[in-house]
Amino acid sequence: MSAPLLQVSGLKVAYGHIEAVKGIDLELHEGQITTLVGANGAGKSTTLLAISGLIKKASGRVLFDGKDLSKMPPHKIVSSGVVQVAEGRAILTTLTVKENLELGAYCRHDRDNQARDLDYVYSLFPVLKDRANGLAGNLSGGEQQMLAIGRALMAKPRLLLLDEPSMGLAPIIVQGIFRTLRNINQAGLTIFLVEQNVRQALKIADRAYVIETGHIVLSGSGRELLVNPRVQEAYLGS
Repeated sequence: MSAPLLQVSGLKVAYGHIEAVKGIDLELHEGQITTLVGANGAGKSTTLLAISGLIKKASGRVLFDGKDLSKMPPHKIVSSGVVQVAEGRAILTTLTVKENLELGAYCRHDRDNQARDLDYVYSLFPVLKDRANGLAGNLSGGEQQMLAIGRALMAKPRLLLLDEPSMGLAPIIVQGIFRTLRNINQAGLTIFLVEQNVRQALKIADRAYVIETGHIVLSGSGRELLVNPRVQEAYLGS
């Protein structure tokens, strides 16, 4: 197998005296969907925030395509091609849908390609085109999640980090979001997905990790973990 696109080694993150992530290692390979699953408070979101440079690491390295991200500020990490969709979506509700999408491309200078990519986002989420000139705050929760993903895509990432994209959404909307993530991945984008919806996440994942109390306790393909008795008992109600 080729060298990993993203390699996390010995990552530790602490909040004061509380160690939330306790020296984890993981790899993401280009063109794959990798998921990190676990219970609430296990360290999933903290891991993403550390990769994105949004919280300080106590120790460890994060290499992206051989480049050390560990001491880069968040905006430089975005410019390097690592873009995160935040938990809770974090859209700008007083701006229009189109303005939110355009802000996603703030670090780019290729105006012609931005127009093409905006059309691509609209093709993925037609409702955003229909609501382009309306305020983002008037969108439903599912539409806001589509907008958050679309805004991240406008940054032209090589690696898309998603933090709990199914949170608070109706099951039928969740199915649509995950279907779109598969389509985006099949178009060539590498995805790292953090999810409490373990079944949905493992179904679409090429590679998966299970985190418990800050430790990686299981890894394998998504299919392998779906049928793993420990995962079934702890997360799938089997």
